[in-house]
Amino acid sequence: MSEENVEVVQRVLSDFGDAQQIQGDLFASDWVFDVSAFEGWPGQQEFTGIEEFREFFASWTEPYTEWVQEIGQIRDAGPNHVVATMHQRGRLRSSGSWVELHYGLLYTLRQGQIQFTRLYTPPEKALEAAGLAE
Repeated sequence: MSEENVEVVQRVLSDFGDAQQIQGDLFASDWVFDVSAFEGWPGQQEFTGIEEFREFFASWTEPYTEWVQEIGQIRDAGPNHVVATMHQRGRLRSSGSWVELHYGLLYTLRQGQIQFTRLYTPPEKALEAAGLAE
């Protein structure tokens, strides 16, 4: 199941990175996206379901005229977990300056669907949480 889980995460991240599309069949209906491990995050900590995530993401990218996300690596972290390290950059509307963020995502999957995702900064914390610290 671990390799299948890695493939699910790869597909989700590729589809999202290419066109900000979310494949609903790959997420549990009560999927939770959690940003509580994002150092200094000031707002709501959890978003339940695809619609709440879409609202979160719209507010996340609103300050940018351009926004790009790249996959660093995707690693199997046991029977129900996958870790992805990520890099994003965006050009701020207000100044035209580029800002960058490196982060990690720890996914929990069951029966081929993503149940829970936690965002970590810096990305090494996601690896640590999954027991993959180097």
